[in-house]
Amino acid sequence: MQAILWDRLPIADIVNVTVVSLDQAPDGYRQFDGGAPRKFVIDPHGLLKAA
Repeated sequence: MQAILWDRLPIADIVNVTVVSLDQAPDGYRQFDGGAPRKFVIDPHGLLKAA
């Protein structure tokens, strides 16, 4: 837990996260419902850097 809190583990890479904009969210939902082996994080304001 401490390694995650101190950014020593790339948790987004470990859990296979894809950052998408609000415009890309419908496609992300379709992929997730279709069984895509990844998680989608919706970043409507573009505040997160793409992982």
